[in-house]
Amino acid sequence: MKLIKLLFFFVFLGTSLHAQTLPPVESVSDKQLETFLQEVEKRGLTEEQVEIIAKSRGYTNSDIIKLRERLARIKTGTSKSNETTNAVVREQIEEVADRAEVQVKSETPIMSDALYGTSLFRNKSLTFEPNLRIPTPPNYVLGTGDELRASITGYAAKDYTLLVSEEGTVKLEHFAPIYVNGLTVNEAKAKLRQRLGTLYAGLNNGSLNLDLTLAKVKSIKVTVIGEVTHPGTYTVSSLATLFNVLYQSGGPTNIGSFRNIQLIRNNKVIHRLDLYEFLQKGLLTGDVGLKDQDVVMIPTSEIIVKITGEVKRPMRYELKSGEGMKDLLAYSGGFTETAYKASLTLKRKTDKELEIRNIAIDNDVSLKNGDELHAGAILDRYTNRVEISGAVFRPGQYALDQNLQTVAQLIKKADGLREDAFKGRAILKRERENLDPEFIALDLNKILNEGEDFKLKREDVLIIRSVAELREARKVTISGEVNQTGEYDFTENLTVSDLVFMAGGFKQGAAAGRIEVARRLYNDQNAEATVQIFDLSINQDLSIVEKSFVLQPFDQVYIRALANYQPQQTVTIEGEVNYPSRYVIKSKTERISDLIERAGGLRNEAYVRGAKFYREGKLVALDLEKALNQKNAAINLFLEEGDRLVIPKEEQVVKLHGQVQNPTSVAFVPGFSFRDYIEQAGGFTDSAHVKKTYVRYANGMTDRTKSFLGIRFYPKADKGMEVFVPVKHREKMSRAEVVTMATAVTSMMAVIVTLIRVL
Repeated sequence: MKLIKLLFFFVFLGTSLHAQTLPPVESVSDKQLETFLQEVEKRGLTEEQVEIIAKSRGYTNSDIIKLRERLARIKTGTSKSNETTNAVVREQIEEVADRAEVQVKSETPIMSDALYGTSLFRNKSLTFEPNLRIPTPPNYVLGTGDELRASITGYAAKDYTLLVSEEGTVKLEHFAPIYVNGLTVNEAKAKLRQRLGTLYAGLNNGSLNLDLTLAKVKSIKVTVIGEVTHPGTYTVSSLATLFNVLYQSGGPTNIGSFRNIQLIRNNKVIHRLDLYEFLQKGLLTGDVGLKDQDVVMIPTSEIIVKITGEVKRPMRYELKSGEGMKDLLAYSGGFTETAYKASLTLKRKTDKELEIRNIAIDNDVSLKNGDELHAGAILDRYTNRVEISGAVFRPGQYALDQNLQTVAQLIKKADGLREDAFKGRAILKRERENLDPEFIALDLNKILNEGEDFKLKREDVLIIRSVAELREARKVTISGEVNQTGEYDFTENLTVSDLVFMAGGFKQGAAAGRIEVARRLYNDQNAEATVQIFDLSINQDLSIVEKSFVLQPFDQVYIRALANYQPQQTVTIEGEVNYPSRYVIKSKTERISDLIERAGGLRNEAYVRGAKFYREGKLVALDLEKALNQKNAAINLFLEEGDRLVIPKEEQVVKLHGQVQNPTSVAFVPGFSFRDYIEQAGGFTDSAHVKKTYVRYANGMTDRTKSFLGIRFYPKADKGMEVFVPVKHREKMSRAEVVTMATAVTSMMAVIVTLIRVL
């Protein structure tokens, strides 16, 4: 892609070459550029013609340089949209003199088959863009396209903007063109001082100063060839360096050399770049400046070797002639902390087959192309470890050495046995020569007291149990009328009073004189009894007495409640009574009618037949009117904890649900029958199951439709009732029934036809 294509796009962006103004460089996206690329190729204008038109429409040399740089990035696939570019903070490499170290990080995890260095050119956090915000280099060589700013300061002040023309000259007002092409900035400054000195005498005697700086730099063309990802010619800033061009071209390919990148100028190799100097040490000494028509040549690599295993960067590396195993280890970052450092394994390809060599670490052998080194890991085992666990003060791992050789010495090293250690037996876990586990029983009493010690071996594990670990957890249980029922740890000489104390003491209704203890029977005989029961009593105040019942492990203690003790139980009455509230049940024989009397009786608005009674949260059908008239009848229920009685005001409506033409609520009319209310809802539907119709009265009681000898008897109508008419499900005839029905009809028709013929 040539610059003409890019410029041509911007010229034609406004529909014709004759547009008065062109859009700013920054406002045109790369996507728009690619859209018009085919259009550009159809035109026959030269690059010079398009550039002249662009300048005539307001584009400066700086704009053209920006376009060239964007074009180079688009060509290498590294360009981004303007929005993204503006949002990303670009990390720039500053002047070479200011750089001491650069850390390069790969965007992907290290892969053993990856080639070291390729991530440098895939890393989007590095741009290697030339830094344009630096003081003007005094040895910078001027050329066509450079823009200079000459400033005179002192008792007189004057600024000149000077553009180096295609002829290599700059123009000063009142002076003939001054040729500066090929001069350094310092040389051009001296030449300008001489010319301007004829106009400003102060420049000759030092009373005036002349400063010459670069305002905008020219562009140059550099060609990248060889084993490069994107070969071609690149237009870059004249301040660009070798690294800038390498990054724009995508860097070396998988077979390209990172160690011998050549810069060719005037058909001569003037510089060779080793990228490992930068990758390994962060040195930019090889990053030289470029000139127009320079050629960057990337030859193929000669020696590629691979290192795997326990090194910090297991990858493929390029070696120079004469470099060996130690150089490769250095490039890979050295061994990991678990590496086996005595030797490495070398796999080499001969002319016919593969071969393996074991290379000592101090043998710096030369490596050949295709060699593969492997660093193994140390063994996951210990040469001198023994371990002790269990009932000692310092369980853990210890070193088997001259001062620790026996079981007694290991116990001493662990600060001795705990007081609860079981000394009758310990287990020494040991590995046999074939690595099978072996358990050896030891008597700690004999080892510690009688001198019968036992010699240890590496990887031995001594296991010592406590007395508590070798028996079932000893607990006692208490339940009943204490504040904190549950299981408690058994202790020697624990009494019932002690256990009640630990359980938070008696509840108010506890019967301290009626305590039961259930104890396990320890025998292996076939007996009918499974436990032994003890009935006893203790002081209510838990005072200490001389003879107390001592508990044993696993005893279960039950504290009974006093025979007639019962906490207060409450019931609730709501609605149309004089004093609706919660009431405490006075006795076990108190009934619903008694509750109404305690609540001050019924109000005039009370609808007795609609009273609702709830027990345990569920509605209980109740005929309160009958209960009040027959106070000793079963319908007058005895009260229980949590009962709730609701007496509503008189209901004025009847509700109809289900299979009626208009399910609704209608006003209750004295004298209306059940059928009258059905008619008020439009009557039954065709799918109504009339026989199953039922009502639920306001008090929760229900009644249903009955029939006798074909005569239906409907429920009695009452205030507040709800009528439910279910749907009648008609069962579909089976195939066999259909066939039977059809056969019967056919037979009947045949009989009828026969009779007609006879008659």
